[in-house]
Amino acid sequence: MNAASKSPRAQTTVEYMVILAIVLVIGLVVIGLAMFFSQSSGDVTQSETNAYWATQVRPLRIIDMQGYYYGTGTGEIALMLENVDSKPITVRGFVTEPGVGGENYAVCSTHSCQGGSNIGTSGLGASNGLSVKLSPGQKMAFYLQPTTACSNSGLGEASTTRFRKYLTIYYDTPSFTGLSFKGVKQIAGVCNPA
Repeated sequence: MNAASKSPRAQTTVEYMVILAIVLVIGLVVIGLAMFFSQSSGDVTQSETNAYWATQVRPLRIIDMQGYYYGTGTGEIALMLENVDSKPITVRGFVTEPGVGGENYAVCSTHSCQGGSNIGTSGLGASNGLSVKLSPGQKMAFYLQPTTACSNSGLGEASTTRFRKYLTIYYDTPSFTGLSFKGVKQIAGVCNPA
């Protein structure tokens, strides 16, 4: 009798332990999947951003974008633009948002404006501060230097590791002037590419 009375109690304990183990395994699987998807969502977003600007935007598309932080408190965003239209386009300016008030910033044709490559200004107060003509199919790099991108200025969303900005491109065609295009997706990337 004594053995019979211990058997149901032992069986209940074993069942309880099995149920607890199953719940624990399911919990670990759920946590693992949540961590996997949260870590890879940034990569998916970056891939979607790159694909949007490289394929869905016309007449000027961005085929590459990089950020640079100089370690001196400032940095820049490099955009490789391509004219995908059948006629020449004159780039007049860029506005990155969010920004700082009516900030204007330098735009250069080379990395860190080396060799006096400043080609004009852009920003909320200078959307017509450039005059760079791109022929059909032509590609050109533009280096934008807003104070809140790839910097430690402490202003707005400044970051030394990543940039994320809405971008409006102002341009003229032979037929129309004062045109602009604001992207639905932000430009984004790391500030010091490996």
